[in-house]
Amino acid sequence: MKVRQKSIRVYEIQTDDFEKLKKYIEGKINSLKKYLLIIKTDNEKIKNYLKNQNLEVQFVSKDFEGSNDFLEEPTTKIVEKVVEKVEKVIIKEENSTKTEIYDKIIRAGIEIESKNKLVFLKRINNGAKIYSSSEIEIFDEVLGKVICDGEYMIVQKAEEGSIIFHNEIIKDIKKLSFISKEGIKEL
Repeated sequence: MKVRQKSIRVYEIQTDDFEKLKKYIEGKINSLKKYLLIIKTDNEKIKNYLKNQNLEVQFVSKDFEGSNDFLEEPTTKIVEKVVEKVEKVIIKEENSTKTEIYDKIIRAGIEIESKNKLVFLKRINNGAKIYSSSEIEIFDEVLGKVICDGEYMIVQKAEEGSIIFHNEIIKDIKKLSFISKEGIKEL
């Protein structure tokens, strides 16, 4: 079994060994509930088992590309090291020249306007306003206003906040979701 931490709140797991995966999940079930699990497997028994757990799971084919620096167990690092790791796994797109990462709460009264991809690791408070003509990824709750004109958005939770994607108001996001022109997909 190979396990690696893809970003702050996403784990990628590659295995076809049902018993080893089951033991791993049962040992870490409470902490894994806070993460999206990307499972690379063709094993139907694993897929059925994980569908019955109270976890956010996305299955991908085994040939899905990723880096080869797998860890046997995920490690916890201080915030500076985590941000450094996130910067390494972000794929820069051709039309995006830079990625801006915010590892702090965006407080009321703060306005951020950018042409770059924006990544927020903490909450966006009521009264804050975010705009980007590129992609926006938010891995915490949105209470303020976020406007995105990029190819996609990823939003953890926005039950009270205001999300506008390509001039369309998106309401009541309760789970980690991928928003694109094709619609909203819960991850």
